[in-house]
Amino acid sequence: MTSKNAFIYGAPILAGAFFLIWYVLPIGWVLWVSFWDYSPISPNNAPVGLENYREALFQDHVFWAAVKNTAYFTFGNVVLGTIMALLIANGLSRLGTLRRLAQTAYFMPTLFSIVAAAVVWEEIFQPRFGILNNGLYYLTDSLGLPPFPEIGWTTTTDWSMPTVILFGLWKFLGIRIIILLAAIEAVPRDLYEAASIDGVTKRQQFFHVTIPLIKPALWFVVIAGIINSFQVFEPMYVITDGGPLRSSVSMVMLVAETAFERQRFGYSAAISILLFGMILALTAVLFWLRGRSEER
Repeated sequence: MTSKNAFIYGAPILAGAFFLIWYVLPIGWVLWVSFWDYSPISPNNAPVGLENYREALFQDHVFWAAVKNTAYFTFGNVVLGTIMALLIANGLSRLGTLRRLAQTAYFMPTLFSIVAAAVVWEEIFQPRFGILNNGLYYLTDSLGLPPFPEIGWTTTTDWSMPTVILFGLWKFLGIRIIILLAAIEAVPRDLYEAASIDGVTKRQQFFHVTIPLIKPALWFVVIAGIINSFQVFEPMYVITDGGPLRSSVSMVMLVAETAFERQRFGYSAAISILLFGMILALTAVLFWLRGRSEER
């Protein structure tokens, strides 16, 4: 066999082996463990059938709190983030010489380590000594306004999730802007010129020219954002530690806590499989909706 033929047949075999070893086998192992009361340090591991799934779906209120928090974060991060990114990208496409500088400024947070950025945000949002509350208090005091109240950004159930969502918007907005800006810049300028000649306003051009022609990029941003948001872990763990009162615990955080703190690997595996099923179902629905929208 020549070296060329060896590469032709060897490359897909290596890729398939990599996918099998690092994706298929781990998923299969997690699925198998989910039917056991399993812990690596216990000598009494035993099969429990669907008991782990029944406990998660019908008994564990923390599981449903994690589902709600993950959905809350996903809605805020994806819906608000996509709308903001679309509006900013559209504005940047009309910007002149400062566009590159603005692009860089929006994209910079994406380059930072998510854990390091979350540590900084946790310090900024400290209720008593954080920069944000102290800055707002100093501003109101300087303007002679009533003292700004101390807000428990990371210590109250009302503000813990909005704080994490704000972090997500800051951290992931830049990459969405870059993707959507590239799609907007790919729209032929002739279409805008023709629309202007016909008396179409800038607002009408945005809704009837820009958005229809960048739908593939929009769908990519939404689908990728939902998948990534359902797997969120670091912001909740670092900024709020899942609290207070489980008000900001995510599903991935619950998986890690159940496995490594409570040593219930079987139950943790069941939650992982349920999370995988949710992501798979949502992705399938979104691809179906995308196909329907393209048929119109």
